[in-house]
Amino acid sequence: MKKFAVIIITMMFSTCACAGMTSIKGDTINNAEVKEVGIYFTGGVNNQTVTWLMSGLAEIKANYRNVNNIDIYINSEGGDMDASYVAYESLRKSPVKLNMINASMTGSAATIIYCASPERYAMPMSRFLLHPAAAGYEKADYIKPDQARRILEEDEAYNGLFRKVYSSCTSLTPQELNEITASEAGRKIYDVNDAIKHGLVTHGVKESRDYLLTYFITD
Repeated sequence: MKKFAVIIITMMFSTCACAGMTSIKGDTINNAEVKEVGIYFTGGVNNQTVTWLMSGLAEIKANYRNVNNIDIYINSEGGDMDASYVAYESLRKSPVKLNMINASMTGSAATIIYCASPERYAMPMSRFLLHPAAAGYEKADYIKPDQARRILEEDEAYNGLFRKVYSSCTSLTPQELNEITASEAGRKIYDVNDAIKHGLVTHGVKESRDYLLTYFITD
């Protein structure tokens, strides 16, 4: 009986899996019926997860022509700054309305992706982390003066990216942005009310719900 139930459930849903990306749609659902899509981005920000995110959006555009609203749920502590910027530039040019939703934690580089749309929400208990970028160095035993300067220059370039993006999606002043990106001591952790106050969340609280088509992206 259990085996029969599993077979029935499998027949009801079509699943497309590609390493860290999975999409689920009921087999009885015609592509033309799909008007809204949910995407859950849960994991680190890196070239692979961002590629899957952009691939999912491209697939929606190509195969689901009637979609007019995409809800992107983010639960990520951040990751690669360059990957987040690629996602930011791609998402903010989307012809389809994107609703960015903080599903639990949206921190560091993930906040750049979150800021790619003016339609920004958060779940009731979610949090945001704004802090300085960290530049890595593979050979950590000894650092020469010119190497240290290059690390600082790279770090400041990424902090400049934070300030540029935050200036467009928050009401934080230049002085506040400088304080946040100057040192880890200036980091800010915002709850939903704080995020609304500073303009990071633009439309208040939004709960998750069911979709005819759902994508799941993780690392």
